[in-house]
Amino acid sequence: MSNRIKNKVVTISFLFVIIIVLIANLMKENTEISLSERRKLQQFPELSIKNLFNNSFSEKFDKYAMDQFIQRENVRSMKANVEINVFKKQDSNNIYEYERYLIEQIYPLNEKSINNMVKKINEINEKYLDETNNVYYSIIPDKNYFVMDNHLKLDYKKMQDMMNLEWAEYINIFDCLDLSCYYKTDSHWKQECLQKVICKMATQMNLTLNNNYEEKKIVDFRGVYSGQLPIKVETDEIRILTNDMLSKCTVYNYEKNKTAEIYDLEKKNSADKYDIYLSGATPLLTIENPNVAQDKELIVFRDSYGSSLVPLLVEGYDKITVIDTRYISPKILVDYVEFNNKDVLFIYSTLLINNSFSLK
Repeated sequence: MSNRIKNKVVTISFLFVIIIVLIANLMKENTEISLSERRKLQQFPELSIKNLFNNSFSEKFDKYAMDQFIQRENVRSMKANVEINVFKKQDSNNIYEYERYLIEQIYPLNEKSINNMVKKINEINEKYLDETNNVYYSIIPDKNYFVMDNHLKLDYKKMQDMMNLEWAEYINIFDCLDLSCYYKTDSHWKQECLQKVICKMATQMNLTLNNNYEEKKIVDFRGVYSGQLPIKVETDEIRILTNDMLSKCTVYNYEKNKTAEIYDLEKKNSADKYDIYLSGATPLLTIENPNVAQDKELIVFRDSYGSSLVPLLVEGYDKITVIDTRYISPKILVDYVEFNNKDVLFIYSTLLINNSFSLK
Protein backbone atom coordinates (compact mmCIF):
# COMPACT_ATOMS: atom_id res chain seq x y z
CA MET A 1 0.00 0.00 0.00
CA SER A 2 1.43 3.36 -1.03
CA ASN A 3 1.98 6.19 1.44
CA ARG A 4 -0.70 8.19 -0.35
CA ILE A 5 -3.32 5.51 0.25
CA LYS A 6 -2.16 5.05 3.86
CA ASN A 7 -2.54 8.79 4.49
CA LYS A 8 -6.05 8.75 3.02
CA VAL A 9 -7.06 5.78 5.16
CA VAL A 10 -5.71 7.44 8.32
CA THR A 11 -7.41 10.74 7.49
CA ILE A 12 -10.75 9.13 6.67
CA SER A 13 -10.57 6.97 9.84
CA PHE A 14 -9.77 10.02 11.97
CA LEU A 15 -12.67 11.99 10.46
CA PHE A 16 -14.97 9.00 10.97
CA VAL A 17 -14.06 8.82 14.67
CA ILE A 18 -14.56 12.58 15.07
CA ILE A 19 -17.99 12.41 13.42
CA ILE A 20 -19.07 9.41 15.53
CA VAL A 21 -17.97 11.13 18.75
CA LEU A 22 -19.73 14.34 17.68
CA ILE A 23 -22.97 12.49 16.93
CA ALA A 24 -22.74 10.57 20.21
CA ASN A 25 -22.25 13.79 22.16
CA LEU A 26 -25.18 15.45 20.39
CA MET A 27 -27.44 12.49 21.21
CA LYS A 28 -26.30 12.24 24.84
CA GLU A 29 -28.55 13.74 27.50
CA ASN A 30 -26.88 16.37 29.65
CA THR A 31 -25.72 15.27 33.10
CA GLU A 32 -26.57 17.70 35.88
CA ILE A 33 -24.24 16.54 38.65
CA SER A 34 -20.91 14.75 38.84
CA LEU A 35 -21.25 12.51 41.90
CA SER A 36 -17.55 11.67 41.92
CA GLU A 37 -16.52 15.34 41.87
CA ARG A 38 -19.49 16.49 43.96
CA ARG A 39 -20.27 19.47 41.79
CA LYS A 40 -22.82 20.65 39.27
CA LEU A 41 -21.78 20.28 35.65
CA GLN A 42 -22.00 23.11 33.15
CA GLN A 43 -25.21 23.09 31.12
CA PHE A 44 -25.64 24.51 27.61
CA PRO A 45 -25.18 28.28 28.00
CA GLU A 46 -27.81 30.83 27.13
CA LEU A 47 -27.41 32.06 23.56
CA SER A 48 -27.84 35.81 23.14
CA ILE A 49 -26.26 38.71 21.28
CA LYS A 50 -24.78 40.03 24.53
CA ASN A 51 -23.23 36.67 25.46
CA LEU A 52 -21.76 36.26 21.99
CA PHE A 53 -20.02 39.62 22.01
CA ASN A 54 -18.68 39.56 25.59
CA ASN A 55 -17.20 36.06 25.13
CA SER A 56 -19.18 34.59 28.02
CA PHE A 57 -20.97 32.18 25.65
CA SER A 58 -17.72 30.77 24.27
CA GLU A 59 -16.18 30.43 27.74
CA LYS A 60 -19.23 28.61 29.12
CA PHE A 61 -19.53 26.48 25.99
CA ASP A 62 -15.91 25.32 26.35
CA LYS A 63 -16.65 24.24 29.93
CA TYR A 64 -19.95 22.68 28.80
CA ALA A 65 -18.17 20.64 26.13
CA MET A 66 -15.64 19.32 28.67
CA ASP A 67 -18.25 18.63 31.36
CA GLN A 68 -20.72 16.84 29.06
CA PHE A 69 -18.23 14.84 26.99
CA ILE A 70 -19.39 11.26 26.41
CA GLN A 71 -17.76 8.68 28.71
CA ARG A 72 -16.22 11.56 30.63
CA GLU A 73 -15.61 9.56 33.83
CA ASN A 74 -13.77 6.83 31.93
CA VAL A 75 -11.64 9.43 30.14
CA ARG A 76 -10.76 11.07 33.48
CA SER A 77 -9.80 7.70 34.94
CA MET A 78 -7.68 6.86 31.89
CA LYS A 79 -5.90 10.23 32.08
CA ALA A 80 -5.07 9.77 35.78
CA ASN A 81 -3.76 6.23 35.26
CA VAL A 82 -1.60 7.29 32.31
CA GLU A 83 -0.11 10.19 34.29
CA ILE A 84 0.75 7.98 37.26
CA ASN A 85 1.56 4.61 35.69
CA VAL A 86 3.05 5.65 32.33
CA PHE A 87 4.58 9.08 32.91
CA LYS A 88 5.36 8.22 36.57
CA LYS A 89 4.02 11.49 37.95
CA GLN A 90 3.92 11.57 41.74
CA ASP A 91 0.44 13.06 41.78
CA SER A 92 -2.55 14.01 39.64
CA ASN A 93 -4.61 17.08 40.53
CA ASN A 94 -2.32 17.31 43.59
CA ILE A 95 -3.64 13.95 44.85
CA TYR A 96 -1.40 10.90 45.14
CA GLU A 97 -1.68 7.29 46.29
CA TYR A 98 0.27 6.04 49.28
CA GLU A 99 -0.23 2.59 50.83
CA ARG A 100 -3.72 2.40 49.28
CA TYR A 101 -4.67 5.83 50.66
CA LEU A 102 -5.50 8.80 48.43
CA ILE A 103 -3.80 11.84 49.91
CA GLU A 104 -3.82 15.52 49.08
CA GLN A 105 -0.39 17.10 48.95
CA ILE A 106 -0.95 20.21 51.09
CA TYR A 107 1.91 22.63 50.40
CA PRO A 108 3.31 25.24 50.95
CA LEU A 109 2.55 26.76 54.35
CA ASN A 110 0.28 29.75 53.85
CA GLU A 111 1.38 32.16 56.57
CA LYS A 112 -1.18 34.80 55.56
CA SER A 113 -3.93 32.23 56.05
CA ILE A 114 -2.61 31.19 59.46
CA ASN A 115 -2.42 34.82 60.57
CA ASN A 116 -5.97 35.29 59.34
CA MET A 117 -7.12 32.27 61.37
CA VAL A 118 -5.43 33.57 64.53
CA LYS A 119 -6.95 37.01 63.94
CA LYS A 120 -10.47 35.54 63.60
CA ILE A 121 -10.10 33.47 66.78
CA ASN A 122 -8.69 36.43 68.71
CA GLU A 123 -11.66 38.55 67.64
CA ILE A 124 -14.04 35.96 69.08
CA ASN A 125 -12.04 35.87 72.30
CA GLU A 126 -12.04 39.65 72.67
CA LYS A 127 -15.75 39.98 71.91
CA TYR A 128 -17.23 37.06 73.87
CA LEU A 129 -14.83 35.33 76.25
CA ASP A 130 -13.59 36.25 79.74
CA GLU A 131 -12.14 34.70 82.89
CA THR A 132 -15.31 32.61 83.43
CA ASN A 133 -14.45 30.49 80.37
CA ASN A 134 -12.17 27.48 80.20
CA VAL A 135 -10.76 27.78 76.68
CA TYR A 136 -8.99 25.08 74.67
CA TYR A 137 -7.80 24.74 71.09
CA SER A 138 -6.60 21.88 68.93
CA ILE A 139 -5.25 21.30 65.42
CA ILE A 140 -6.20 18.27 63.34
CA PRO A 141 -3.37 17.10 61.05
CA ASP A 142 -4.14 16.16 57.45
CA LYS A 143 -3.15 12.77 56.02
CA ASN A 144 -0.04 14.17 54.36
CA TYR A 145 1.51 14.59 57.84
CA PHE A 146 1.75 10.79 58.26
CA VAL A 147 3.44 10.02 54.92
CA MET A 148 7.05 8.90 55.25
CA ASP A 149 8.50 9.59 51.80
CA ASN A 150 9.58 12.51 49.62
CA HIS A 151 6.20 14.19 49.06
CA LEU A 152 6.08 17.89 49.84
CA LYS A 153 4.67 18.76 53.28
CA LEU A 154 3.66 21.70 55.38
CA ASP A 155 5.96 22.82 58.14
CA TYR A 156 3.60 21.54 60.84
CA LYS A 157 5.82 22.70 63.70
CA LYS A 158 5.82 26.23 62.35
CA MET A 159 2.04 26.10 61.92
CA GLN A 160 1.61 25.09 65.56
CA ASP A 161 3.98 27.83 66.68
CA MET A 162 2.10 30.44 64.64
CA MET A 163 -1.24 29.17 65.99
CA ASN A 164 -0.09 29.69 69.58
CA LEU A 165 -2.97 31.25 71.56
CA GLU A 166 -1.51 32.36 74.87
CA TRP A 167 -4.93 32.80 76.46
CA ALA A 168 -6.06 29.21 75.69
CA GLU A 169 -4.77 25.72 76.50
CA TYR A 170 -3.42 23.75 73.55
CA ILE A 171 -4.48 20.11 73.22
CA ASN A 172 -1.91 18.49 70.95
CA ILE A 173 -3.52 15.46 69.27
CA PHE A 174 -0.93 14.82 66.54
CA ASP A 175 0.46 11.82 68.44
CA CYS A 176 -3.06 10.43 69.01
CA LEU A 177 -3.55 9.72 65.31
CA ASP A 178 -2.01 7.79 62.44
CA LEU A 179 -2.89 7.24 58.80
CA SER A 180 -5.28 4.38 59.63
CA CYS A 181 -7.48 6.87 61.51
CA TYR A 182 -8.48 8.46 58.18
CA TYR A 183 -10.61 7.29 55.27
CA LYS A 184 -8.72 5.95 52.27
CA THR A 185 -10.67 8.04 49.73
CA ASP A 186 -11.52 11.12 51.77
CA SER A 187 -9.79 13.82 53.79
CA HIS A 188 -11.75 13.20 57.01
CA TRP A 189 -10.95 11.06 60.01
CA LYS A 190 -12.94 8.02 61.11
CA GLN A 191 -15.13 8.50 64.17
CA GLU A 192 -14.45 4.93 65.33
CA CYS A 193 -10.71 5.72 65.51
CA LEU A 194 -10.88 8.78 67.77
CA GLN A 195 -10.64 7.08 71.18
CA LYS A 196 -7.10 8.35 71.86
CA VAL A 197 -8.08 11.85 70.79
CA ILE A 198 -11.09 11.85 73.12
CA CYS A 199 -9.04 10.51 76.03
CA LYS A 200 -6.46 13.26 75.56
CA MET A 201 -9.18 15.91 75.43
CA ALA A 202 -11.01 14.49 78.46
CA THR A 203 -7.81 14.61 80.53
CA GLN A 204 -7.01 18.24 79.69
CA MET A 205 -10.63 19.43 79.82
CA ASN A 206 -11.29 17.66 83.15
CA LEU A 207 -14.07 15.47 81.78
CA THR A 208 -15.22 12.04 82.90
CA LEU A 209 -16.09 10.00 79.80
CA ASN A 210 -16.83 6.26 79.81
CA ASN A 211 -16.53 5.89 76.02
CA ASN A 212 -18.84 2.88 75.98
CA TYR A 213 -20.27 2.75 72.47
CA GLU A 214 -21.71 0.31 70.01
CA GLU A 215 -20.08 0.56 66.60
CA LYS A 216 -22.43 0.28 63.63
CA LYS A 217 -21.69 0.23 59.92
CA ILE A 218 -24.08 2.53 58.06
CA VAL A 219 -23.00 2.61 54.43
CA ASP A 220 -20.12 2.13 51.98
CA PHE A 221 -18.87 5.28 50.33
CA ARG A 222 -16.20 6.82 48.15
CA GLY A 223 -14.80 10.11 49.39
CA VAL A 224 -14.00 13.33 47.60
CA TYR A 225 -10.46 12.24 46.66
CA SER A 226 -11.76 9.30 44.62
CA GLY A 227 -13.36 11.87 42.32
CA GLN A 228 -10.24 14.02 42.10
CA LEU A 229 -7.97 11.02 41.41
CA PRO A 230 -10.25 8.52 39.63
CA ILE A 231 -8.19 5.36 39.97
CA LYS A 232 -9.23 2.00 41.39
CA VAL A 233 -9.08 2.05 45.19
CA GLU A 234 -10.85 0.32 48.05
CA THR A 235 -14.27 1.53 49.18
CA ASP A 236 -14.55 3.19 52.59
CA GLU A 237 -17.24 2.62 55.22
CA ILE A 238 -19.16 5.15 57.28
CA ARG A 239 -19.43 3.80 60.83
CA ILE A 240 -21.00 5.46 63.85
CA LEU A 241 -20.46 5.10 67.59
CA THR A 242 -23.73 5.16 69.48
CA ASN A 243 -25.36 4.23 72.80
CA ASP A 244 -28.58 4.88 74.70
CA MET A 245 -27.39 8.29 75.87
CA LEU A 246 -26.66 9.55 72.35
CA SER A 247 -29.93 8.16 71.02
CA LYS A 248 -31.83 10.29 73.57
CA CYS A 249 -30.03 13.53 72.72
CA THR A 250 -31.75 16.16 70.60
CA VAL A 251 -30.02 18.37 68.05
CA TYR A 252 -31.53 21.73 67.15
CA ASN A 253 -30.55 23.17 63.76
CA TYR A 254 -30.97 26.96 63.81
CA GLU A 255 -30.70 27.31 60.03
CA LYS A 256 -33.49 24.83 59.35
CA ASN A 257 -35.44 25.56 62.56
CA LYS A 258 -35.64 21.83 63.03
CA THR A 259 -34.91 19.26 65.74
CA ALA A 260 -33.10 16.09 64.74
CA GLU A 261 -30.86 13.35 66.11
CA ILE A 262 -27.08 13.11 66.46
CA TYR A 263 -26.79 10.98 63.32
CA ASP A 264 -28.82 11.90 60.24
CA LEU A 265 -29.14 8.46 58.65
CA GLU A 266 -31.08 9.85 55.68
CA LYS A 267 -27.76 11.29 54.49
CA LYS A 268 -26.57 7.79 53.62
CA ASN A 269 -28.25 8.37 50.26
CA SER A 270 -26.67 11.78 49.70
CA ALA A 271 -23.62 12.67 47.60
CA ASP A 272 -21.53 13.36 50.71
CA LYS A 273 -22.23 10.54 53.14
CA TYR A 274 -19.97 12.08 55.81
CA ASP A 275 -22.94 14.42 56.38
CA ILE A 276 -24.46 11.60 58.46
CA TYR A 277 -22.52 13.15 61.35
CA LEU A 278 -24.55 16.10 62.74
CA SER A 279 -26.15 16.63 59.30
CA GLY A 280 -22.94 17.97 57.76
CA ALA A 281 -22.15 21.61 57.04
CA THR A 282 -24.35 23.66 59.38
CA PRO A 283 -23.81 27.17 60.79
CA LEU A 284 -25.20 26.65 64.29
CA LEU A 285 -26.39 23.63 66.29
CA THR A 286 -27.21 22.89 69.92
CA ILE A 287 -27.10 19.38 71.36
CA GLU A 288 -29.17 18.76 74.49
CA ASN A 289 -28.26 15.78 76.66
CA PRO A 290 -31.04 14.95 79.16
CA ASN A 291 -28.92 12.27 80.83
CA VAL A 292 -26.44 14.74 82.39
CA ALA A 293 -27.74 16.39 85.54
CA GLN A 294 -24.85 18.82 86.05
CA ASP A 295 -25.01 22.33 84.62
CA LYS A 296 -21.97 22.10 82.35
CA GLU A 297 -21.91 23.44 78.81
CA LEU A 298 -19.45 23.44 75.92
CA ILE A 299 -19.17 25.73 72.91
CA VAL A 300 -17.25 24.28 69.93
CA PHE A 301 -15.92 26.32 67.02
CA ARG A 302 -15.13 23.79 64.31
CA ASP A 303 -14.93 22.77 60.66
CA SER A 304 -16.31 19.55 59.14
CA TYR A 305 -13.99 17.32 61.20
CA GLY A 306 -15.86 18.41 64.32
CA SER A 307 -19.06 16.78 63.06
CA SER A 308 -17.80 13.30 63.94
CA LEU A 309 -15.82 14.38 67.03
CA VAL A 310 -18.45 16.39 68.94
CA PRO A 311 -20.85 13.45 69.56
CA LEU A 312 -18.07 11.75 71.53
CA LEU A 313 -17.89 14.74 73.91
CA VAL A 314 -21.63 14.81 74.62
CA GLU A 315 -21.31 12.54 77.66
CA GLY A 316 -19.49 15.28 79.55
CA TYR A 317 -22.04 18.06 79.06
CA ASP A 318 -25.75 18.70 79.31
CA LYS A 319 -25.54 21.08 76.34
CA ILE A 320 -23.07 21.60 73.50
CA THR A 321 -23.30 24.50 71.05
CA VAL A 322 -21.57 23.81 67.72
CA ILE A 323 -20.55 26.77 65.55
CA ASP A 324 -19.06 26.85 62.04
CA THR A 325 -18.02 30.41 61.21
CA ARG A 326 -17.60 29.56 57.54
CA TYR A 327 -21.39 29.86 57.40
CA ILE A 328 -22.29 32.29 60.20
CA SER A 329 -20.68 35.59 61.14
CA PRO A 330 -19.29 35.70 64.70
CA LYS A 331 -20.72 39.21 64.98
CA ILE A 332 -24.29 37.88 65.30
CA LEU A 333 -23.56 35.08 67.76
CA VAL A 334 -24.62 37.35 70.60
CA ASP A 335 -28.20 36.82 69.41
CA TYR A 336 -27.96 33.04 69.83
CA VAL A 337 -25.24 32.05 72.28
CA GLU A 338 -24.55 32.85 75.94
CA PHE A 339 -20.80 32.48 76.54
CA ASN A 340 -20.38 33.10 80.28
CA ASN A 341 -19.24 30.16 82.42
CA LYS A 342 -18.90 27.81 79.44
CA ASP A 343 -16.06 25.59 78.28
CA VAL A 344 -14.93 26.66 74.80
CA LEU A 345 -13.07 24.53 72.25
CA PHE A 346 -11.60 25.76 68.95
CA ILE A 347 -10.75 22.75 66.78
CA TYR A 348 -9.75 23.08 63.12
CA SER A 349 -8.01 20.93 60.54
CA THR A 350 -4.73 21.95 58.94
CA LEU A 351 -6.61 22.08 55.61
CA LEU A 352 -8.77 24.97 56.84
CA ILE A 353 -6.00 26.66 58.81
CA ASN A 354 -3.87 26.73 55.65
CA ASN A 355 -6.79 28.13 53.66
CA SER A 356 -8.84 30.09 56.18
CA PHE A 357 -10.26 32.85 54.00
CA SER A 358 -13.68 31.20 53.92
CA LEU A 359 -14.15 32.17 57.58
CA LYS A 360 -16.53 35.06 58.13
